[in-house]
Order: sequence, then C-alpha cells, then structure tokens
Amino acid sequence: MMLQSTRLKRLLTIGLLQWCKICTCLILPIALHAQNIDIDLLRDINLHRPRSLDHAFLAITHSAAPVSIAIPLGYTGIGWLQHDSLALARGTQMWLSLAITAAATEGLKWAVHRPRPYITYPDIQHAQNDPDYSFPSGHTSLAFSTATALTLQHARWYIQLPAWTWAVAVAYSRMDLGMHYPSDVLGGMLVGAGSAWAGYHIQRWWAYHQHHHHVSGQLSQVSFYPDPFLSMIMRSQNPVSP
Repeated sequence: MMLQSTRLKRLLTIGLLQWCKICTCLILPIALHAQNIDIDLLRDINLHRPRSLDHAFLAITHSAAPVSIAIPLGYTGIGWLQHDSLALARGTQMWLSLAITAAATEGLKWAVHRPRPYITYPDIQHAQNDPDYSFPSGHTSLAFSTATALTLQHARWYIQLPAWTWAVAVAYSRMDLGMHYPSDVLGGMLVGAGSAWAGYHIQRWWAYHQHHHHVSGQLSQVSFYPDPFLSMIMRSQNPVSP
C-alpha cells in the first residue's frame, strides 16, 4: 500500500512538472510576442511624437495627483461646512477609491517589478527619471479612478465628458513622454476604474448599514443615491420620521 502511494506521488509530481513545461512552452512565445507589440507601439508613440507638445503633455501628466486630490477635498469641505450629506458621501467615496487605487497600484508595482521602458530600451526618449517600477501606471490609475468615480456619482454629460477627456489625456501622456509601456497604461486604467467601482459600492454598503442601525433617521437616504434628482425622488417616496 505504501509502495503504491509512493508511486502515485511520483507520477503526480512528474505529471505536474510536464504540465508546467508545456504551459511554459505555450505561454512564453505569447508573452514575448506581446512584449514586442508593447515596445513597438511605444516607439511609434514616443519617437514620432510632436515634440512641441512635450511641455503640454508634461503639464497634463503632472495634473493627475493634484486633480485627483482636489476634487474629493472640495466635496468633503463643502459637506462639512454646509452640512451637505450628499457632498460628504461623494467625498468619502472618492477618498476610499483613491486609497484602494494607491494600495493596488503600489502592490502591483512591487509584485511585478517591471523596469521602466527607457531602462530596458535606451532609445526611448523620456522626460524624467522615476525611481519606482513601471507596471501599472500610477498616474493613469489615479486619473481613471477619479473619472470613474465622477461618472458613478453624476449622470450629466458635461461632467463625465471633461473627466474622461482628462483621464485619457493623462494616460496618453505617460506613453508620449516615454514613461510607460501601453500595457502599463492599460493596467492603470483597469486598476483605477476597478478601485473606483469598489469604493463606490463599499461606501453605499456602509451608508445602507448605518441607516438601518440608526432608527432615529439621522442618516438620510441621500447618501445612497449619487444623483440629487434620484435622492429627491427617494426621499419623497420614503419620508424620514422627524
């Protein structure tokens, strides 16, 4: 019985090793091909860019953090000063989204350890030297987190369109300036949008939970509906007792 168990373990081990070899043989050429596409696309963007726009793209890329912080800061300030629960809920959701974005971005950077493209490929022209790793793009993740959060909170095109235009411009600037591969930017888009979606739903869950634990009605249902029109409708359908 022991002999059969030992043989079975050996067969399983050999089979697992063979499977790993097969997967490596299949995945490695795909990964190498994807890397070739990545650097070829970056070269097309970076080496053939209109250099007269370098200062403009540098300003756009540097706007990612200030804009991403200023918007939730403004919502939070208005919420506290004017006792506006809707603005406070929006600010809280955006702060939460930014925290998730920052944690996910830094975690992936240290897990993947991908060097910047200008380090691996010296022909890439870069605007500055960043000490951290390349994947995913932190500027892009911040911009897409902000744009996604605003889209979830506002149904108005004149808020969504400028937000997404700015976010896409930030993403493109990272490639134009030679700071990131296209796959880094794509990763930043997914991280930012996903973090904003998670933050939005976590905030809604927390507000719903708080509402059902405060029978006095101190927390109104405004926190649950990001659009003021919807909030007005829900309050009229579900009046809170004084």
